[in-house]
Amino acid sequence: MRLRASVTNEQITAPGTERAVRLLNALVDVQAARIASLLHDDVSQVLAFAHIALDGVAEDVDVSTQLRILDVKQHLHGVAEQLREVSHALHPGIVDDLGLVDAVTFTARVFSRRTGVKLTARVDLDMPCPPSIGALIYRLVQEGLANIAQHAHAASASITISRDGSNILCCLSDDGEGFDVAATLAPDASRHLGLRLLQARFEAAGGSLHVDGGPGRGTRLRAAVPVEN
Repeated sequence: MRLRASVTNEQITAPGTERAVRLLNALVDVQAARIASLLHDDVSQVLAFAHIALDGVAEDVDVSTQLRILDVKQHLHGVAEQLREVSHALHPGIVDDLGLVDAVTFTARVFSRRTGVKLTARVDLDMPCPPSIGALIYRLVQEGLANIAQHAHAASASITISRDGSNILCCLSDDGEGFDVAATLAPDASRHLGLRLLQARFEAAGGSLHVDGGPGRGTRLRAAVPVEN
């Protein structure tokens, strides 16, 4: 006799299952932080030793070889920069160092100065949020600002982060060109993979992420995530 197992919607959304998913999400963040630390500290140290070794070799070779060594060192600088970017994407340490409020404020200021987009940031939280939630919100801000810089051609944008009961709310909007949300965020679409992954992360944390907008209407990201079990 064959046994068939079935899972109901009620079982999927059971409190125990939600807690397990949130725990798994937190463990993923811990592992991401460890990998980020390895890339930032250990691998960067290896690259620094490589620079020192190349400098020593350069003292004993002719000018032509010295120029080739200089070219290698420039490539190593590029690798180090890419590692820093990957490390920051895996785990935004700025949130650990400054807290969510100051991290978002600082990032918004740098973004506006670098792109020329008029960006206003309002973060109104009456208490610190858990590190995993702060990192998730900050990742949304990062992704939203990256999309504005690369695709939106916006003149202005805004970030609003607040608390409503047990939820942290985040809204990021711009007045740029916008895009076809349904088509772009379809499972088989190649663009905006970062937003689709963030939607999954917010859902795993018990929250939600919605994208509104359209061609010529700008874009708005609206997220909510609980800070209490």
